[in-house]
Amino acid sequence: MTTRPAPELILHGGPILPMNGAAAGEGRASARARGEAPGEGRAPARVRGEAAVEAGPPRAIAIGGGVIVAVGDEADVLALSRPGTRLVDLAGAAVLPGFQDQHAHPLPEGVQAGWLDLTKAPDLRAALRLLAGAAERARSSVESEPWIEAWYHPAAWRDDRHPTRDELDRVVPDVPVLLHHGSGHAALGNSMALAYAGITAGRPDPSGATIERDASGEPTGMVRGSDPVAPFAAVLPGLTPETLRQAVRRVATRLSAAGVTSVADAHVGSLVDPVSELAAYAGAALDGDLPQRLTAMPGLARLARVDEDPPTPDDIAALIPPDVRDRVRAGPAKFFADGALSTGDAWLRSPYADAAARPPYLALGRPAHEPAELTERLRRAHLAGWQLATHAIGDAGAALVLDAYRQVLAAAPRADHRHRVEHAMLLAPDLLRAAVDLEVIAMLQPEFVAVTGDVYLARLGESRTVDLYPYRRWIDAGLRVAFSSDRPFSPGAPLDGIRAAFRLSGPSGRRMNDDRGPTIDEALRAWTSDAAWAARDERRTGRLAPGLAADLVILSADPTAVPAERWAAGDDGIEVLATLVGGSAVFGADALG
Repeated sequence: MTTRPAPELILHGGPILPMNGAAAGEGRASARARGEAPGEGRAPARVRGEAAVEAGPPRAIAIGGGVIVAVGDEADVLALSRPGTRLVDLAGAAVLPGFQDQHAHPLPEGVQAGWLDLTKAPDLRAALRLLAGAAERARSSVESEPWIEAWYHPAAWRDDRHPTRDELDRVVPDVPVLLHHGSGHAALGNSMALAYAGITAGRPDPSGATIERDASGEPTGMVRGSDPVAPFAAVLPGLTPETLRQAVRRVATRLSAAGVTSVADAHVGSLVDPVSELAAYAGAALDGDLPQRLTAMPGLARLARVDEDPPTPDDIAALIPPDVRDRVRAGPAKFFADGALSTGDAWLRSPYADAAARPPYLALGRPAHEPAELTERLRRAHLAGWQLATHAIGDAGAALVLDAYRQVLAAAPRADHRHRVEHAMLLAPDLLRAAVDLEVIAMLQPEFVAVTGDVYLARLGESRTVDLYPYRRWIDAGLRVAFSSDRPFSPGAPLDGIRAAFRLSGPSGRRMNDDRGPTIDEALRAWTSDAAWAARDERRTGRLAPGLAADLVILSADPTAVPAERWAAGDDGIEVLATLVGGSAVFGADALG
């Protein structure tokens, strides 16, 4: 018999929302297979006369030894108190499982924080002035070959257009400049950067990147694709182990303040290599600089050719030091089917609404790999035992991924495979049916619409945005969904993600469609229990139940008591008061008294 730890901390006097029960789009049979009962965790119904009345959420939770000891009635849980048990009156604040961001890019976000931020400029002219100022500082740098790296997003500017190579050259002719698009699917260099990287008319496109060229074949400076930095990688300033560790520390602080207790790096190996990046995460976890539980999603296309068997999950797990494996774990394998709508290389089944203003080869966007190549990569990864997580934003990209999943599962069936489509922004009815039939998980990012929705309307036209994140229709059809941020490509706070899901409109306020959206319970589960399930971590995290990790967030009030209209208006009044991982406060310790 397992001995229950003595409670070290009891939180009481506020609603405890366990987030137990069936996932959004998940049948009751699947919930039972996970050892849960639909609706588990709610207080028992009390009978008044002949009618059963739901008693409401529990009011207390006890924590000890890093795990949850008990959840339930306030008097019953308080009775577990022992000498030395710390009692904290929530005074109406709510306790939920810690938010899980199971598709993010923590290391890139931390590194990007050291770049010049052009998204704060009001327009392109102001952004170019910021670059000119950075060039003055770079010229006086002690570095022998200084670079200017910056990130930008035209949607943040009034004029909403990319700079040209010539415009970069006019303001910075003598220092190499590389601008990273906010989507991660495009990069733009000035002439000096192109020269350093050896990007000429005769250079072929590297894997994962397309070098844009003008009518004469000369590079325009723009590179698009799933790995747009690839042509520059050999000449960019190197990222040292300490730089990577600093990046992890910087992002961990932001995550803690947002209530995030578990996070995934959705492309480990994208900056340096998997060994170096896993070492940075492991070192930060060992030193206490990364309190979150980290799921590493390796980019397998970087680790094996299409005709090679990739590393197995055990191979990647072996790179993680044993003493941090409770904090850093191997998760799904990451692949790409296409690019992004904002850069115009998401792969569509019919041309972009603004195709006339685009290079002819981008009228439909483009796949990241030839379809047969991606299918073969997914087949080999599936056979190696991986859970698959494939980026697909356009409907043609999603169709390719779903067809590939159908083929690999038909040839090698696997129960409870939990293969995922990352982003899945455009699922027309036929694709929705295929995703439901295959029991695929859609990993969605509500803030994409809040940040870039106006661009999506321009790229797609109103007729197609009916299929852009219609949460209610998808969930009712049985699609399994989880929410995440893809940070730093959106700001990343889960509470803002919930607001965005209810709003479903871009900065101008124009809605993508008339979908009613999720319920608040579904939105909260999508950031907690459903996200943990999508990452295969539901037996350890994502719910508030005895024996699970004491990873939780304390919110200023009960989020389920706030109407959807107030969430949509940003008038919900809900904020993160404290974040605990393994029962220890990593943010807001003062809120615990």
